[in-house]
Amino acid sequence: MIVDLKYHVVSLVAVFLALGLGIIIGVNMGKTVNFEIEKQVQHLEETYQKIREDQKNLQASIQDKDLKLELANQFQKAIVPNLISNRLLGKRIAIIRTNPSVDFKYAKQIVDLLRQAGAEVTSITSFNKPISWDDPSLQTDIIDAFDLTMADDKALLVQIYDHIARLIILGEGSSQLIFLQNNDFIQLWGDYNRGTVDTIIFLGGSLNGEDTYQKEIDPLFMDAFRKLKVTLVGVEPSFVTQSYMRLYQSKCQGTVDNIETTPGEVTLVYLLASGKKGHFGVKETAKSLIPDFKLNF
Repeated sequence: MIVDLKYHVVSLVAVFLALGLGIIIGVNMGKTVNFEIEKQVQHLEETYQKIREDQKNLQASIQDKDLKLELANQFQKAIVPNLISNRLLGKRIAIIRTNPSVDFKYAKQIVDLLRQAGAEVTSITSFNKPISWDDPSLQTDIIDAFDLTMADDKALLVQIYDHIARLIILGEGSSQLIFLQNNDFIQLWGDYNRGTVDTIIFLGGSLNGEDTYQKEIDPLFMDAFRKLKVTLVGVEPSFVTQSYMRLYQSKCQGTVDNIETTPGEVTLVYLLASGKKGHFGVKETAKSLIPDFKLNF
C-alpha cells in the first residue's frame, strides 16, 4: 500500500498541536492537575517496585526448587542401583521396539537397566514398518523364505509373526530375520543365537500420529508371543503423542507408561522380579504411579 507523505506531515502536526494544547490547559488549570499527575506517577512507581520485588521472590523460589530437584535426581541415581541390583538374576529378556519414532536410545537404556539388575538381554528387534503384501513378488519371496502355508493376507501375517516370535524366543539364529532386515522391515541388534528367552518387553508409543503401527504390528505380534507362554510387559515413554497403553494393558501382564523416568525404571524391574500384574505411570490409563514396593521384592 502506498502512503502519501502529506498524510504523515498532517498527522505529526496534529500530534504536536494536541500536545501543545494539553500543556496550555495543564498550566492554566494550575496545581490541581499537577497534583493528580504526581499521584499517578507515584502510583506507577510503587507498582513497578512491587513487580520488581515479586520478580526477585519468584526467581529465588525457582532457584530453590531447582536445587531441590537436582538433589532429588542425585538421590535417585544413588539409590536405584541398590534397589535393583541382582533382582533379575536368571531372567532372559528380549526387547521389541514397534515404532521407529521412539528413539532407539530408549531401548538401549532399558537394556542397561535390565543388565544392571542382573538380567541377560539377548536382543532388540526394531520394526521400521509393518509387513505388507503390496508387492506381489516380495510376498512370494517372504512365503518362500518362511515356508508359509498359502492363505489369505491376514492369515499369512499371523503365520509370519508366529515364526518371528518363535525365532526370537528360541534364540537359535535365523537367516529369515536377516532376510526381513535386508528388506527394511526390521533392524536387528544383539545376539540371536544365545538360547531361549522367557520375557518379552514391548517398547511402543508413537510420536507420529499418522504412522502409529499400533494396529498393524503390536496385536498380532503380542498374540504370537502369548501363544508361547512367555511373560509380556509393555512400556512407553511418557512424552509420546499416541499412547499404546490401552492395547498393552489388554495383552500384557504389566505396563509402565513413563519408562524414561527413574520411577518407571524401578517399576519395570519390580514387575519382572515379582511376577505380579499391574499398570503404572503418570497417564490416565495407569492405576497408580508406582507399585506398593516391598523391601524384599
